Amino acid sequence: MASRKPDSDWPVTRYLTDGRNLYEIAAQRTVQNYGLKRGTISYIILRDCVSEATAPVDELTLAALSEVELRDAA
Repeated sequence: MASRKPDSDWPVTRYLTDGRNLYEIAAQRTVQNYGLKRGTISYIILRDCVSEATAPVDELTLAALSEVELRDAA
């Protein structure tokens, strides 16, 4: 299996954990809010790596997760 190098054109996949489950950042979005309170709304969608279920998360939940460092097995 070929490994991805950080300097290649491939996007870097980031993984997060709560100490029990492994999550992949599936999407990061920022949208404009044109309502009474104008501004931007940012959100992140996580995918559970085992069940492949996806869910949006708020900043408080995201702050409780730790990023997983992947080491090259070469």
